[in-house]
Amino acid sequence: MRTVTLGALLLSGHALAQFCPSHTLSSAGNTGSCAVEAVPGTNPTLAQWQVIFDTVSKGPSFWGASGPNVSTIGAGCNRPNPPTSQPARFPCELIKAISMQESGWRQFCPPTTPADQRGKPSQTIISFDCGYGVGQVTSGMRSFDATPSYDRSRVASDALYNLATGMQILTEKWRATNCVGDNQPRIVEHWYSATWAYNGLSSTNNPNNPAFSTTRGVCRSGACPSGSAPYQERVWGWMEFPPSPNHWRGIRPAYPRLSDVSAACTATSCPSRPIAMPDPTCAGPASCTATRALNVSECLGDGGTISPPMDAGVQDAGLVVDAGSPDAGVVIDAGSSPDAGQLADAGTEPSVLQALPTDYPASKGCGCGAADGTGWLALLGWCLTRVARRRGKNQ
Repeated sequence: MRTVTLGALLLSGHALAQFCPSHTLSSAGNTGSCAVEAVPGTNPTLAQWQVIFDTVSKGPSFWGASGPNVSTIGAGCNRPNPPTSQPARFPCELIKAISMQESGWRQFCPPTTPADQRGKPSQTIISFDCGYGVGQVTSGMRSFDATPSYDRSRVASDALYNLATGMQILTEKWRATNCVGDNQPRIVEHWYSATWAYNGLSSTNNPNNPAFSTTRGVCRSGACPSGSAPYQERVWGWMEFPPSPNHWRGIRPAYPRLSDVSAACTATSCPSRPIAMPDPTCAGPASCTATRALNVSECLGDGGTISPPMDAGVQDAGLVVDAGSPDAGVVIDAGSSPDAGQLADAGTEPSVLQALPTDYPASKGCGCGAADGTGWLALLGWCLTRVARRRGKNQ
């Protein structure tokens, strides 16, 4: 169902608060065949979000009729545990970070685009390619899609239901990808490949892709020091550096060795799918000079880290929680939503470019700040990801 990524648009907290696409069914700007009307609503408060995330993390056995049905999830890959099935549950740190990357924790906001929606009261956030709500659920939300297994109207109207639907999709990606370590759902790092697939099984999310710096560091609150990084590294960076300590307790997730992720990329091709890999041990996305232990989700176990692998070297020491302000830079994926399919032509969404501040430096790399003449490389990358996403459709 899910395809590939659309380049994330890096915005400051203030700019994000000012940018709210709502390409609703009745809008003349609905070029992506979005099939469900936006619903008026007030975005949950921080405290209300915490209740929603806690509920969704515990899975369908807890959320019941408040979310769609999700069948059991696999665990164990004979490393050393044999494969078994268990009720689906999700690391709260991971789903909070994915939701921050996808929508900045927004189900509703006052629309700023398309033009005929501008100025209306707060309503469902809908990206130009029909990603709906906090989880940016896309497949099944367009007029040409088959009827999905979930309630489309509730995806648009209910933040908890929307997020639970996102977890239904993430569960499918867990099943569809190769094992990471022993594939234990309570271990955050074991969701690495599923997180990659949530945004799209595409070479644009392969950390070995030569488009990414081989000396890049950890992304911090959505901002990546080298300017460009695959989707799952942005999510990993969010887990370590939340917008504020009140959002979640930051953890130091481990990264896989690049040589464990896939076969090497060449000048003309790069694998679009991760292979089965051992436990991640690296302290950074491109270097294993320092290592980290695995993290057990505080929602699915006792929390904290577990014993590092036998070959672990120097343990990484560093800041766990980013004590920055809640307005730390956040990302709206604005179309890099789960199950995203056919994309509008890059030229059909000028308002995305207009939403960025004109002085946004191209060196930050994740934005499309072409208006000042310095962001053309970022704009090129933004467009190239759309091309890659088209190529990765149905993968």
